[in-house]
Amino acid sequence: MFFEGIGWRVILFIMGVGASTFLVNSVLRRIFGVERKPFFSKDEEYEGQKKWDRIFNGLSAVAAFSVPLLVYEYGAASLYVLMISIVIGAVQLIIRAAFQKKHADNPHEYMYTLLESLTGAVIFITFGLSLFPEFLEYVYNI
Repeated sequence: MFFEGIGWRVILFIMGVGASTFLVNSVLRRIFGVERKPFFSKDEEYEGQKKWDRIFNGLSAVAAFSVPLLVYEYGAASLYVLMISIVIGAVQLIIRAAFQKKHADNPHEYMYTLLESLTGAVIFITFGLSLFPEFLEYVYNI
C-alpha cells in the first residue's frame, strides 16, 4: 500500500509545505501591506520585465532539456542540475524584485517578493530534509 512506506511522508511533506507557506506568506503580506495576487495571474507586470522574463524562460527551457542529457552523457552528479536551476531561478527573482522596486505602487512589494521566496525555499528544504534524509545520500553519493 501507498500509506505503509513513504506515503505518509509524502502526504506530510505536501500538507506541511503548503500550510507553512500559506501561513508565512499571510503574515508577510500583513507586515508589508501587500495585496494578494490572483493564483493564475501573469508574472510580468511591467513592460521591460516581459522581455527579461522571455529571455530567462527560454534559458530555463534550454537548461531543463540539455542539462539532464549532459548529466546522462557525462555522468555528472545530480547536484549540478539543482545548482543550475537555483541560479536561473535566483536571477529571475532578482529581476522581478528590481522591477517591483522601481515601478510598484507599494514600496515594500519587492521586499515581500524576496522574503516570500526565501522563506518558501527554507520551508521546502526543511520539510524535505527532515522527512526524506536519504535524499542527501542520493545527491552526494555518500
